[in-house]
Amino acid sequence: MRLALAILLAAGVAAPAMAQTNISQFSDAPAAKFTPEDFEMFWASVNEVSATKATGAVKTWENAATGSGGTIKVLKIFTSEDGRDCRRLRVDNRHKKLKGASKQTVCASPEGKWLIDPDAKPAPG
Repeated sequence: MRLALAILLAAGVAAPAMAQTNISQFSDAPAAKFTPEDFEMFWASVNEVSATKATGAVKTWENAATGSGGTIKVLKIFTSEDGRDCRRLRVDNRHKKLKGASKQTVCASPEGKWLIDPDAKPAPG
């Protein structure tokens, strides 16, 4: 499931589309070409940049062995309506000549991992 979410994140597709979409449609997305090592590097970068408290923070990752890499930038920091720590991210990924970009929301789980949550909304006030 995490692989599917990462592919959707990198492909720029919101998670609600998962129920209506076949993941094979994203075969031209950079993440569809990622190796397990690429995904480890990608998620480590998402976790690292999301843990910062700075809007505008950027984390770049690169796997020279596979030609994959990308940049994750914090666009917005907010507390969700249910009290979770959340980030709005710009995700730019590539695999060789393939490129993909999206904006996604991630929120911290109780274990401290950052998970995609397209339904997270900032708390009022």
